[in-house]
Amino acid sequence: MSALTIAGGPAPPRRVAAFRMTLGVRVALAFAALFLLAGASVLAVNYALFAHSLQDHMTPVPTYPASYIARYDRALISNPLTPPLEVAAARGQLAFVLAHPAEQFGGGLLPLVTGSQSPQPDINRALNQMLRQSTLILIPLALAAVALGWLVAQRMLRPVRKLTATARQLSAASLSQRLHLAGPDDELKELGDTFDQMLARLDTAFESQRRFVANASHELRTPLTIMRTELEVTLDGKRADNESLRAMGQVIRTAVTRSERLVDGLLALAESERGIDRTERVDLADIAGPALDGVAGAAHEAGIRTAATLQAAPVTGSRVLLERLVENLADNGIRHNRPAGWLAILTASDGGTVTLIVESSGPPITAEQAAALFEPFRRLHADRVGSARGSGLGLSIVRAVARAHGGEATASPVAGGGLRVTVTLPAARPATVAAGPEAAVGAPPPS
Repeated sequence: MSALTIAGGPAPPRRVAAFRMTLGVRVALAFAALFLLAGASVLAVNYALFAHSLQDHMTPVPTYPASYIARYDRALISNPLTPPLEVAAARGQLAFVLAHPAEQFGGGLLPLVTGSQSPQPDINRALNQMLRQSTLILIPLALAAVALGWLVAQRMLRPVRKLTATARQLSAASLSQRLHLAGPDDELKELGDTFDQMLARLDTAFESQRRFVANASHELRTPLTIMRTELEVTLDGKRADNESLRAMGQVIRTAVTRSERLVDGLLALAESERGIDRTERVDLADIAGPALDGVAGAAHEAGIRTAATLQAAPVTGSRVLLERLVENLADNGIRHNRPAGWLAILTASDGGTVTLIVESSGPPITAEQAAALFEPFRRLHADRVGSARGSGLGLSIVRAVARAHGGEATASPVAGGGLRVTVTLPAARPATVAAGPEAAVGAPPPS
C-alpha cells in the first residue's frame, strides 16, 4: 500500500523582510510601466503631429540685410524711369535703413516691413511648452496608475491568498476544509475548484488508509489473541496432557494459517498497486482452466457444480498477478457459495477488449453491497472472529490487478442470489508472424 503523508504541525516561521517583491507589487509596477510606455508613445506622436502642423501654417517671412536694401534703393532712385512716388518711397526707406545698418528687414522691399523675424523660435517655444505640460500631467497619472494597479492586483489575487492560507492550515486531520471560491468562472476559480477536488481526493485517500490500517490491525490482532488465549489457558492449567496440547496446537495452526493468508493477501495487494515491472503475453483461457481445477476438490465436497466457457482472451501483463486474479475469483466463488450451488467461468475477446466473467450462486445481495465488496476487509457478513472464509482481500486484489493492467473489475448481483464479477482488460496486440513456416508468436495452440 502506498503511504500518503501531510506534515501536521505548525507552519515554519516566515522571514520578515523590509521589502518583499510580491506578485501584487510586480503587477502594479508592470501596470505603471505599461501606462508610461503608452503615454510616452501618445505624447511623441502628438508632438510630431503638432510640430508638423505649425510648420505648415507658419511660412517663414524672408529677411534682408540693411546693405542689400540700401543698394536696391540707390539703384531705384538713380533710375530716371522710376515713378516719382516710388522714388520718394525709396528715399524714405533708404533713410530708415541707413539709420539701422546692423538690422535685418523682412517683407517685400516695397512697402517696407521692419522688425519681422523668422517664426521658428516661436514654434520651438510652443512645442517646448506643450512638452513640459504633457510631462507634468503624465507623471501624476503614472503614480495613480501604480496605486490603481496595486488595488486591482490585490483584489484579483484574493483567491490565491485564500488558497495559500488554507494550504498552511492543512494537516492529515483537517483535509475536510474547502475553498468554495465564488465569482466569475475564470482561471482563478478553476484553480480553486481544482484545489478543492485535490483535497477531496486526499481526504478520501487518507480515510481509506486509516480504515485499511485499522482493519489490518484488527485482522492481525485476532489470530494473535486466539493463540495467546490458547497458550495461557492450556499452559496455566495444573495438568497439560497430550490431548489438550494437541487441541491447542490445532487451534494455533489454524490461527497461523489465517495470519499467513492475511499477510500473503497484503503483499499481493501491495505488489498489484506498485505496478508491473515485467510483462508477457498471457491468455486468460489458459489460466482459468487450472484455476478451476484448483478448486475442484473443495467444489466437490460442497456439492458445487462448475462450468467453464473458455475462448481465447490474450492480454499483456504479469502472469503471476493475472493467475492470482483468476484464482481469487474462483476461490471466492467456492468460499461464499451455498451448498449444492454452481460456479461458472467465461473468457472472451471482443476487438480490443478481453472479458473475464466469474459468477456463482450464493446469498442474495444488492448492487450497493456488491460494489462495496472491493473495499479491503469488506465482507458481506461480518465474521472476523474465527473466520475461515478468507481475509476480505480477495476482491481488493482482483481490482488492484485489473487496474494495474489498465482494466477494471465490477461486481453485480445474480438473480436468485449470488455474485457476478466482470473483469475487462485491454487485449494484447495481434501476434506478429515470424518469417517462414513458424506459427504466430503467442498464438494459442491448436485444439
